[in-house]
Amino acid sequence: MTTRFKRPDPDDLKALLLEGPFSTATEDPGLAPSEPVTPVQLVLTLAQIKAYDHNPRRERNPAYDAIKASVREQRGLNNPFTVTRRPGETLFMVQAGGNTRLAILKELFAETGDAAFNSVQCLYRPWQSETLLLAAHLIENELRGEMTLIDKAYALRELHRQLETEHEIKLTRTALCQRLKALGYSLSRRQLIRFDYAMTLDQLIPHTLRNGLGATGIDQIKATEKAYQRLCQDKTPQFAALFAHTLASCDDEPWDLEAVRRELDKQLAPLLGIPVTRLRQTIDASLFNASADEDWPDDPGQPTATDPKASTTLDQSTAHASPTDLYQPPQAATMQPLPTSEAENRLPKISDICPASTPVDTVTPRYPAEPDTPADIHALYERTYGLAHRIARSIHLEQVVVPVSQGLGFIIEKPQAAFTAHATWGLWWLLLGIAEQSVSPERDPLWQHTDLYQLQQDPEGTALQQLVGPAPSVSHYPHEVLQNKAIVPDPVFTDICQLIETCRHIRQHYPSTQLWPSGPP
Repeated sequence: MTTRFKRPDPDDLKALLLEGPFSTATEDPGLAPSEPVTPVQLVLTLAQIKAYDHNPRRERNPAYDAIKASVREQRGLNNPFTVTRRPGETLFMVQAGGNTRLAILKELFAETGDAAFNSVQCLYRPWQSETLLLAAHLIENELRGEMTLIDKAYALRELHRQLETEHEIKLTRTALCQRLKALGYSLSRRQLIRFDYAMTLDQLIPHTLRNGLGATGIDQIKATEKAYQRLCQDKTPQFAALFAHTLASCDDEPWDLEAVRRELDKQLAPLLGIPVTRLRQTIDASLFNASADEDWPDDPGQPTATDPKASTTLDQSTAHASPTDLYQPPQAATMQPLPTSEAENRLPKISDICPASTPVDTVTPRYPAEPDTPADIHALYERTYGLAHRIARSIHLEQVVVPVSQGLGFIIEKPQAAFTAHATWGLWWLLLGIAEQSVSPERDPLWQHTDLYQLQQDPEGTALQQLVGPAPSVSHYPHEVLQNKAIVPDPVFTDICQLIETCRHIRQHYPSTQLWPSGPP
């Protein structure tokens, strides 16, 4: 006997469609007593949805007003919310981002009373865990690029805590990176250390961090803290508190890392018993030579200056000179090298002084090999002085190059007037660095009779900076000066390369005790 199937009437179809998890916006979704085990579409009202109560974003979305205007114009959202629900709760909760859009819908509904803003299309996903929920919000915000670094740091700390609680284990940074990768959120150990450091800075520069200080800024502060720590170690116990106070006092907008260093140099110089200018040069050298990895240990160890235990008043950190601190005088002149004198044309070549060497007086595609045999020191001094004099003469500063029979054969004196051209400033500082006279106190006898030395002893360093400007930024100097033909023409650049090559030869073949003896030159 064949059973005939009875086609349901419209009322029966409607009843079937409303069974289980399906509902209208005017009815409770009715997911209890058993929640769906697969994603389902829902239409909810705003009263049935709450924001994620551990939202990693702590600051207002900078695009809030623009998003609100778009939602108002469209009278709703283009994309549905993804929601979930904790076991035992009645309200749904945004599951992956959407907190900003939910707040906007509630504002618009309160302002207009338009029902279009109250009815929300949603995709319901079954509850999994607190860890996965937080990770989903982090990933969503990461994709949108909407979170500040400090917000992300606190969210990761909470996620770290949740993972340790759920798995009842202690996670190192390496293990945490592996767990995060399994959740679909890839981070390096170095990034985790940066986030930890940012949270220590939050006690000092909260305004700056919430205005968007990013990874580069955090790394600069960390590197500079370490550089000052190395200098102040065993010299002053006041470093940690002083550093913290200086950093906190500069928590302004716009953030000026260079201002932090200037104030810190001013405060530390008398404590360390050295001039401000020398302190700055020492820190610059330390920053330039520091290893990128030594400042980022694997896991927390001994307290640093940013450790809350390091100061009873303030936590601390520092600031690295801004990449834009390259001196920009009022005018930038194009300087051409002057005709060389007959004496300069007779500069001894290293190939003449040391026959085994490769000539360096012509520009070649690669640097020549250094001589294997030491040359006569006085002939080398004649060469370094002549090259330095010719370089200085190209910018009308030949009077600042003084010959000496020690060191590298020449020293640099102060200019007669303040620099007004970028080329003059850049080449003067370059020659001062090549001469190495201000590298360490042991070399002071070589130039302590000069006016430049007397200027450098000023604790404030104001007069010297007004005369020669600030020291160059190592990150911009090659681009702004050395590789700029308008400032350093090819003949001058060739002389610079030859001068450096000759100084390298001197340092390689003669001991420091011979080059830098104590006493007057």
